[in-house]
Amino acid sequence: MDAGDEGNGICFPYDVLLDILRRLPGGAIAACQCVCRSWRDMIDGHKLSLECYFPRRAFPGFFVNKTGCRSDCTFFAPSSHRRLYYPRKTEVIHSCNGLLLMEDWGGYCVLNPATARYALLPRLTPWSIDLMSIAFDPAVSLHYHVFLLQKDILVEQSLSVRPMGEEDPTPKRMPEELKEKVVPLLVYSSYTGRWENRAFMPGPCARGHLYDVVAMQPVDYHGAFWSSEYWRGSLYVHCHNDILMILRPSKGTYDMVPLPSGNCGPKDLYSLPCNSLLASYERGIHFAVIDHLQLRVWLLAESADGQLGWTLTHDASLYPHGHMIHPLTIQPRVRWWTVGSKCGPASVTEDDDDDDSEEKDGLDGSECSWNSDEQNFIDVDRDDAHLGPPAWGVYGKLVGFHPHKNAVILVMYFAVVVYHLDTSRMQYLGDERDLIRDHEQQACCVDDMFPYRPCYEDVLPV
Repeated sequence: MDAGDEGNGICFPYDVLLDILRRLPGGAIAACQCVCRSWRDMIDGHKLSLECYFPRRAFPGFFVNKTGCRSDCTFFAPSSHRRLYYPRKTEVIHSCNGLLLMEDWGGYCVLNPATARYALLPRLTPWSIDLMSIAFDPAVSLHYHVFLLQKDILVEQSLSVRPMGEEDPTPKRMPEELKEKVVPLLVYSSYTGRWENRAFMPGPCARGHLYDVVAMQPVDYHGAFWSSEYWRGSLYVHCHNDILMILRPSKGTYDMVPLPSGNCGPKDLYSLPCNSLLASYERGIHFAVIDHLQLRVWLLAESADGQLGWTLTHDASLYPHGHMIHPLTIQPRVRWWTVGSKCGPASVTEDDDDDDSEEKDGLDGSECSWNSDEQNFIDVDRDDAHLGPPAWGVYGKLVGFHPHKNAVILVMYFAVVVYHLDTSRMQYLGDERDLIRDHEQQACCVDDMFPYRPCYEDVLPV
């Protein structure tokens, strides 16, 4: 590329500039498209822009796991013109950038609801599974990986695993006490089509005492590994005892860092620490805690030399919002409701006569489309902050990050809401109790909610 080509004033080999652009976040890529025609053609030709994979449409909704209902899985959404495909008698294990990892009668599959494509994973010999995660980033590759962590695997130190790659990634001068602190995993690759044993070795930030803390036998029902998020080539695992483990598949190493809040472990049956680790494709890895309606959010920073640290980015009381939730009488212009599917198409705009769990209120997506920038905001009185906790209590739980806004999704007094971190405004989505209206048992509940971001490209079979 010439230094004076279209006045860009930069002289880089094509492959070097391409590698630089691949490392930029979505906002920076959009700015680079305006530099010159050559840059725009390069970005478009290699599909580096997020718009190629994640069109910025309205927030499409959640996938929800339920217990005690006619459907084990359902979709909670506003009106939309997109049709989604998913089996409702399966359970969503994990989601990542438009792909769902699902379980059905002991088998596992990967599904893209937006394209109606799916792939069955090879059967596993009996494993005591603690955590399964899917990793998919279409801006890097259309192939995906599935990571499996076994229960008590760090305690037992299985000897059946091998280091990742042909060469031993263990540093030559690794301290003796770290040589045996290996994290073994079972990893499936859609490129090879098979499961493989992998061993992750300690990285530069893998302090031995943190490994020992994670390897301690869990004293509660949550297990050692609570949840995970995939971001930019690394898998971030929320471990018990307030530790974050970062698996780096390309290097075959792992790092560990303490979580910023020392009292974020499970305290009772209604605590949901597994939703405290949040990932935003554009904004990175966050850790959030909601304690007595005090919301705190930290951002994980990784320096060029590999050091890890947390920065508190938001600290606010939700008491004023809590006082508005209980007497909430909002009449949303667009009603969110559950949409079921019997292994076939599920439209969130049309009546589905085969599914009696859908709300048949006759909304037309063309006339009442969901506008996440304007609709269903809850006006609060800031003077209510001095009133203390609301009468209904202080229970709130985290669901996840908004797919493309700087906002977190919460449930407060059965209200599913979006809390915008930049403006501290809250937006009403719907009633959590609507998710279990097809209940068959008295003991029915919502188990998990997965914010969904559709992706319209993948390599799954038709």
